[in-house]
Amino acid sequence: MTRPTATNPSAQPTIEALMVRFLASRSDAASAAVETGESEVEPHEVAAGFRVDPRAAWLDATATITTGGNAPPPAVQLPAEWAALVAQPAAAFAVPMAAGHFPQRVKDLQPLLAKFDPAELRPTGTQAPVPGFPGLRGWITKTGSTNPQVASGIARTLGDFDAAERLLAGVNGADNDRAALLWQKGRCAEAMAAWDALPEAPAVLFNRGMARLFLGRLAEARPALQKAIDAIPEASGWHALARLYLAVADIHG
Repeated sequence: MTRPTATNPSAQPTIEALMVRFLASRSDAASAAVETGESEVEPHEVAAGFRVDPRAAWLDATATITTGGNAPPPAVQLPAEWAALVAQPAAAFAVPMAAGHFPQRVKDLQPLLAKFDPAELRPTGTQAPVPGFPGLRGWITKTGSTNPQVASGIARTLGDFDAAERLLAGVNGADNDRAALLWQKGRCAEAMAAWDALPEAPAVLFNRGMARLFLGRLAEARPALQKAIDAIPEASGWHALARLYLAVADIHG
């Protein structure tokens, strides 16, 4: 199944169009990384030129629409080593919308658009914690009591799952974040069931669709992702990622 576009009304969107739409939505290097034209574009080559603005990633990781309004407003000063974390070359693919996460982690589009194997792309929970980042881990420890959701999300991103779970203990309104932790641990079916049990909200809708996409249930992913697209402001990087995931479902469904 394909979704018509204004420039290609009878067929699926081109890979180039998808990459321009997603990368340009949040990359300060998009104009240099992507040149429009008639030639074929190799997704991994474009991704190599993708540079993320750390402040844009921070805003997406801490926005009310991401946190559910339970976390305090984002800090004026970015956490120590946040820019280094954002700039890491390793890409993620199945990224839950939750506090402390940022959609710009999806950098390499080749596995999504060319050969889509959901089992290979979703988390397994077996990965080792990211080494280094003492400054960022120190920020998590220092900030955990005042902003546990965001701190827990960054701990999840670093693979510090025990720390992430401790930070969420007893926190009200953090059920979406707890489901995201299940997802990152590789307990993906449990995470999807947890999201299905929550009331509808932009992040929950996004995660219901994302989970179904990466569990291979593409037809079920589409309506949830479309609802998320309608609910998330266009200025958000999560809106662009929801559109990308919907396109993946359309191309491979």
